[in-house]
Amino acid sequence: MASARYTLNIKPEDLIPDEPLPQTRKQKIQNWLHYHKWWFIGGALVLLILGMIVRDMVTAPEYDYTIGIVTAQMLPDQILDELSDAFATLADDRDGNGEVAVQVQQYNLQFTEETGESGDSSSAAGSSDPAASGYEDTSGVQAAGNLTNAYERIAAMTRLTGDLSSATSFIYLTDDPAGLQNNALLFCYTDGTTPAEGATDVENMTVAWADTPAADLELEPLTMADGSQMDLQEWMSQYYFGFVADADSRTYQKEDVQAYRADSGRLWEALTGLPNPAGAAQ
Repeated sequence: MASARYTLNIKPEDLIPDEPLPQTRKQKIQNWLHYHKWWFIGGALVLLILGMIVRDMVTAPEYDYTIGIVTAQMLPDQILDELSDAFATLADDRDGNGEVAVQVQQYNLQFTEETGESGDSSSAAGSSDPAASGYEDTSGVQAAGNLTNAYERIAAMTRLTGDLSSATSFIYLTDDPAGLQNNALLFCYTDGTTPAEGATDVENMTVAWADTPAADLELEPLTMADGSQMDLQEWMSQYYFGFVADADSRTYQKEDVQAYRADSGRLWEALTGLPNPAGAAQ
């Protein structure tokens, strides 16, 4: 109990607490933000991210075809754009928008160290890495040599697997056909039939760029750092075409995917001079 000297001269009304002053609208908002600001900031960030995703989906270019290119070397945009434009001259307007657009999507994977069967992909056909040979990347993207980072290879393989599952591409180019087939098991034979499990005759599943009509496409030369020119056709002579085997998955059996596969087979005919593999019995 408080001592009498402390309560001396204190009136009962002095013990009644003061009533809180009413807050203005501004003070109420400031008080709410003080206690909820992190929730507010988090929600705003989520909305911003969702908005960016929606924007990218809406503004993403529509492609009639996507062709994959699997290589251990990071190809600069000039090569990809040149190939895209050249392939578009042989493709048809699938979506009927009056334009033919072909995307060349690269996957940077090096199988040599993992399989020990495919040889040194960077030295095929006597060619050198455009980055190592002094290629000047006019797109501003620095060309790199062979990828050795394990995490990058895992990420690229994951992306390739995802695109295969969603039937993004049916035509692939690679400078290491044995390594790609041993790791991804994606190719059918050039006549369209599906290889038996464990088949290793990759030479019957792929065709060399140099042996196809693609070798006659007009490709602009690459500008080197010293001002010299590199023949892109010569560079592409180390690559091979392959066509994705049909699958029993629900995605592959969709009508629109089968139509895309058949159309890709016709583009394969124009690029390789071989029959449409999508028209063969599986």
